[in-house]
Amino acid sequence: MTQSDDWNTAETAVAEGAQALRAARTHREIRAWADTAGVTTKALWPKVKTEMRKQLDIDYDQIRDQTTAAEAAELATAASAAPVIELCSAGDGEVGTYAVCAADNDHESWYGEFHAKDMIYRVGDDLSAERSAADKAIFLAGKAREKAGLDSVRLILHTSHHDLTAQDLAATASRHRVAVTVELSDQNPAIALCRAPGYRTWREIKLDALLPAS
Repeated sequence: MTQSDDWNTAETAVAEGAQALRAARTHREIRAWADTAGVTTKALWPKVKTEMRKQLDIDYDQIRDQTTAAEAAELATAASAAPVIELCSAGDGEVGTYAVCAADNDHESWYGEFHAKDMIYRVGDDLSAERSAADKAIFLAGKAREKAGLDSVRLILHTSHHDLTAQDLAATASRHRVAVTVELSDQNPAIALCRAPGYRTWREIKLDALLPAS
């Protein structure tokens, strides 16, 4: 579709979904509506958010940021004594790859090329590659939390990108009940894994090995 077609689609979707959107109490309810309406693609979603603001005075990003800030504060308190997971993450915008691994054992790793439909990575952009890789690290920590039956975990995420912050990751962290601290590190084995041949999936990782021994 052309840009004009995308704008028309976004405009129509918001107009037709106005009642549901006005009734939504959280950004997650808005996103659920968008998923059902089929307008969460990279091309359509930014335009849909603009149309929500224009037509309905709904600022999705503001609602999301307010919700995640409150949830992050609650999570930080709840996770103050939770087990700690340490992971390294890296993204390579030049070749379109990512890697996540345990800080003390890069054999427990997840790496490969970004999917064409990755919602964070922008082709050739290093910061979006780093953010997407970090997002995957939080997902992985969340899976380890679920497997261990824990309410929450703390994640120390080692990165080598100066512009990556915990705030960038707040929404994903809240969703997975992971309290994140981002630490800048010159020694990051995930960087080399971005150039490793082949790929590994997160399902190949021994999740309980990511948590400290009890």
